[in-house]
Amino acid sequence: MAKFNAVFRLGNIDVDPKTDQLKCADKQIEIQSMAMKVLCYFCEHSDRLITRDNLRDDVWKNTATSNHTINNHIYSLRRNLGKLDPDVKYIHTVTGGGTSGYRLSETLVHYDDTQLPNDESAELVTVTTPTVANDKKISKKTQRFGRLMFAAIVAVVCFTVLGYSQFIQTTDYKDVQQLTDLPGREQSASVAADGNFFVYANKKTKQQAWELFASSMDNPSKSVKVFNSEGNRDNFPSIAPSGQKIAFHRLKDGEEGIYVATFDRSTLKASQERRVIALEPNNLSTSISWLDETHFYYSIHEVSWAPKKIYLFDISSGLSEQVSSPALNSHGDFANTVSPDKQWMAILRADSYWDIELILYDITINRFIETGVKLSHLRLNVSFSDDSKSVYFIDSNGYLSRFDLASSVTTRISQQQYVGYWPLKIPGRNQFLLQQDWGLSSLTTEIVSVKNPVVGGDGTRQVVVNNGLAIRAIEGVNDGGFIFASVKPNRQLELWRYKEGKAYKLDEFIEKADYRYPLSLHWQQGSEQALLTVDGSCRSININTGKDSPLCPKGERLYAGTYSADLQSIYFATFDNNQSKAVKMAHTGYPIEPLPLLKNANMVRDGGKGILYYRIEPGNDIYQFDLTTQKSKKLIGRSYIANGYTTNDFVVVNDGIYFMDKPLEQSNAIYYYDFSSNKIRYLFDTPNLYPNIVLSDEQQLIYLLQSAHNDTHLLLLQ
Repeated sequence: MAKFNAVFRLGNIDVDPKTDQLKCADKQIEIQSMAMKVLCYFCEHSDRLITRDNLRDDVWKNTATSNHTINNHIYSLRRNLGKLDPDVKYIHTVTGGGTSGYRLSETLVHYDDTQLPNDESAELVTVTTPTVANDKKISKKTQRFGRLMFAAIVAVVCFTVLGYSQFIQTTDYKDVQQLTDLPGREQSASVAADGNFFVYANKKTKQQAWELFASSMDNPSKSVKVFNSEGNRDNFPSIAPSGQKIAFHRLKDGEEGIYVATFDRSTLKASQERRVIALEPNNLSTSISWLDETHFYYSIHEVSWAPKKIYLFDISSGLSEQVSSPALNSHGDFANTVSPDKQWMAILRADSYWDIELILYDITINRFIETGVKLSHLRLNVSFSDDSKSVYFIDSNGYLSRFDLASSVTTRISQQQYVGYWPLKIPGRNQFLLQQDWGLSSLTTEIVSVKNPVVGGDGTRQVVVNNGLAIRAIEGVNDGGFIFASVKPNRQLELWRYKEGKAYKLDEFIEKADYRYPLSLHWQQGSEQALLTVDGSCRSININTGKDSPLCPKGERLYAGTYSADLQSIYFATFDNNQSKAVKMAHTGYPIEPLPLLKNANMVRDGGKGILYYRIEPGNDIYQFDLTTQKSKKLIGRSYIANGYTTNDFVVVNDGIYFMDKPLEQSNAIYYYDFSSNKIRYLFDTPNLYPNIVLSDEQQLIYLLQSAHNDTHLLLLQ
């Protein structure tokens, strides 16, 4: 049995488990601790085939460890062994015969207790050929080693189960204080590599543009405006390793793109900015991370509907090279951060449902590695430890957490929940810079009422609800009020009711983690019930209490539910081979039947009198379907809406249709289509295009969503 608590030899390579080092001739390298454990396990069981399940059970001590994680560690181990002894393949992959796994190919020996591996006279004892005369000696050593191995295995199990908390004293980051205090919103900070200063974006009011500011870490409340010019709409800065350049995203109309500027560390001012990458206006947020003084990574949409991809830009040549290729039906790679040692890039990748995965990219070999870390909501960014061995992020429950690259173990390092997001480790300090939470996303929303011009109103507006959260769906109900859904920082939903000028939470609604955006609400007229369509299913909601009960059959993927005019049916959109289609369900939940004549419909509204109105996917136009003649026609052409799963981007009344649109090169606005004249009337501009229109009784008021501009700041967590 090899002595795994001391240096031993595998083939031509000396292995030192205590220091995680491998040596061959005059070459020496250090490997990850988990890779060393895998190597020692191979050596301990050199006489048999090792399966992934063996490694899962005996090394990781975690049956949930993915094949990807195991494959990546073996790949890394092979690569390091190959660096030292490229002519020998130490670990063979075995397939066939009903099983597959790995087998060690080289002879395993250990050194005599009294001799060192660099001593040429050292006696090498082969583990497979013990002599009879040494039986007692070997037996004692075997027993001693067995006890050591048992203790080690127990320790590994405890480490895994307890997340190292009982053995490693981990700092509990719990002291939170406000770091900056500019009026308005502060976001998207970048910290210098030496930890001495940081650059961030600020927007004082809704009307003003984003601007860049910088502060010294020793005097963070004193902020310096990076550029003297106004109205450039600068955001998402990134500081070069030297601290003498910054890259940032400029959204000034006609000048959109990524810019690079010279930065003066003493004055915290930038100059000589120049556009190095021209971007289309649809790229509203670009993640930038420097590799060295002449290269940086950035993520953009090639076109508005495509996933974000990561590119490497060479300032000297002006050329970009595509790095990542996320799935076409995903949202892509929206965050990327390079490690201090320049070996790794941490990426946040979002699928089509905005489920996030942490991906590691090995820059040295151009290889992507799945970590198995899953996040259920946007927390925008990650950062590395100073030694590049850990990645920091905010987990799905709002806690600051650390992913260890060597062990693939995730540990919470703060018991403070929902302190903020975008965690940036400040180099050289036991501190993090975070962005204060605005609710779920970058915009808190509020509900405004507008006096309806169609019935003689003057278009004046006032805020009627601001509960400090992200309001995502509203629906009119009886008594001149409405119900609405708010999304909390942990992405769970709350239901609220607005009645007689007051908003209150519906406490009997059961909040569940699997209730995910997109969602929609629709009222069953004349009743106390409404329909909540969420997470591909639907629930019946009492509009007074929030008490909810399941309605849709399990296993269906249904969106944008609306009641029929006779209240006997519910229309939904669903998908067939990734193509939307309309279906109809009885108001009791059964049966579900397709509506083949409403081809590609992704939302249907019943206008009464035998007429249906619907949208198609892809597209924003509004169509009319006559149930008597079984014919469709396009009624209203539209350029843009912000959400293809809403039920309230247009509202049908007896005399016409209220709808949202953003025509090309025009503002977001509300329009009215008159049935009698077949003409469209512009009503008023809206600051945003959140697709929710609700009409009060007799259409006196139009309720809409708009972004709320609450002051938020950067925070220091230590």
